[in-house]
Amino acid sequence: MANIKISVDGISNVFKEKIVELQEEPEFQWSLARTTYETDEDGKPLVKIAVGNVPLDYDLWAGLRNPAVAGLHPAGLPEIWEFYANRRRPRVDESGRQTIFQVPRSYDYARKNYGRAVIASVMLPFSSKVVNDYVEAVKGNAKGSSHKFARMYNDVNLMINKATVRTAIDLVDGENAVLAMDNKTVTALSKEAIPETHQGLSHGPSKGGNYPQKSIAALLGLGQFGISRLLFRDEVVDGEVRRYVGPIRSVILFDKEEPVRDGGGGVMYPTEPWRKYLFSLYDFSNTDPGVNGGRFCSYIPLNDGGCGKCIDCCPSGAEYNSAPSPDGGYADDVGNQSHRFWEGKLQFDYASCCDDRGQLSTLYPEWSCARCVTICASEGVRRPEAAKGFYSRMDELTKG
Repeated sequence: MANIKISVDGISNVFKEKIVELQEEPEFQWSLARTTYETDEDGKPLVKIAVGNVPLDYDLWAGLRNPAVAGLHPAGLPEIWEFYANRRRPRVDESGRQTIFQVPRSYDYARKNYGRAVIASVMLPFSSKVVNDYVEAVKGNAKGSSHKFARMYNDVNLMINKATVRTAIDLVDGENAVLAMDNKTVTALSKEAIPETHQGLSHGPSKGGNYPQKSIAALLGLGQFGISRLLFRDEVVDGEVRRYVGPIRSVILFDKEEPVRDGGGGVMYPTEPWRKYLFSLYDFSNTDPGVNGGRFCSYIPLNDGGCGKCIDCCPSGAEYNSAPSPDGGYADDVGNQSHRFWEGKLQFDYASCCDDRGQLSTLYPEWSCARCVTICASEGVRRPEAAKGFYSRMDELTKG
């Protein structure tokens, strides 16, 4: 498919086409009444997407290199390019003979030949019906689960992986360089383009690789982090706040255009004021009403009773053990765990979370927890003004 417009609508339409195509394949053939992803009134996939662009000297992770946040060594544009270039290095000359020097093109080559990097972050939201049914099924049962939710989770993750790769294929035009950041690519990049001394625990505990999809999504304004550290998207639709949660993937494209800085086509530019705004938004020890009023997550009260349902329903206690109190301070039993703080940031308690889930999943392969994300999506307290204001604030702050 040629001449796809690099815009929110252009890339979103391709993703939707790929999801619809995949729905016809045997492994995804569910009846319309049991579709595992969220759909619009016409039954089409309700894909959520954000697109940003930056020059090649842009540091994606400035101010975020912390093992308790995005990790010490997240893959930036140079590492992403080097992974691509290594896979695409010349092997034969113009006559078809094997070359002696099979050297990948350097990042300096990329800087000279490409004007910008475009990043599209996409979410395929889970079906709200399946999410709501799951919440009802596990209420009051700390060890309960639902095979229907587990099937939905696996299906939607597999579907967005495949749609990401197919979308990337369609975006290739011979002049650009395109990477599909699906799970397989993220795993390979983390092993091939990141030194072994910067992988695994040297990067940070339980990071799942060196390319944090959720942090990319947050940077581009696809959604917001909640106190649970999960990313979700709120929108006002017909006067009510709709909340979307689901797996996130991305596509990265290097092309010869200069960065768009005026918001054209919905393509944003992550300026320094935008980054500072996001840093304050996701620091839940900051209870300033002016900041708190912009949060989708209503954990910290704001003319309401606050929320905290994700913490209350966590059977392992990991959520409680990973968050400040609603007043911005830390309870003594959390704050005294100095070994879990790095430069003031608290590492999520993956040990408690994963141990409990891991044990049960070895006994019951279709067991899943996901209480934090589903209770948030189903019953979390919404703030209409935050949902309205976030995107207008983004429009204001992302024009360079």
